[in-house]
Amino acid sequence: MEQEHSSHSHDSHEEHGHGDGEPVTIKKMTPNEMLANDLNEHGIIAEHVVQGTHPIESEPCYSHMFGMNSKFTTNRGVIRVRGKNFDLVQVLQKH
Repeated sequence: MEQEHSSHSHDSHEEHGHGDGEPVTIKKMTPNEMLANDLNEHGIIAEHVVQGTHPIESEPCYSHMFGMNSKFTTNRGVIRVRGKNFDLVQVLQKH
């Protein structure tokens, strides 16, 4: 079972017991980890980059040139893609 959690937890696991049954292991994943896993399941070679470590993440991710463009976004990490015409995908959340 996968569960989204805050961006500061990296590849952590938790075990929870449910009475007499077997313990359930939950892997907490960041949004860019979940997206990279989904891409791999669809045949696209992708790996997540630890959030906050790539220089592209410190650049502004919006434009004031377009009126309907959200000026409030949250960086959710970067995914490195292999074998395509692009190398990186930045995952953003629009508010």
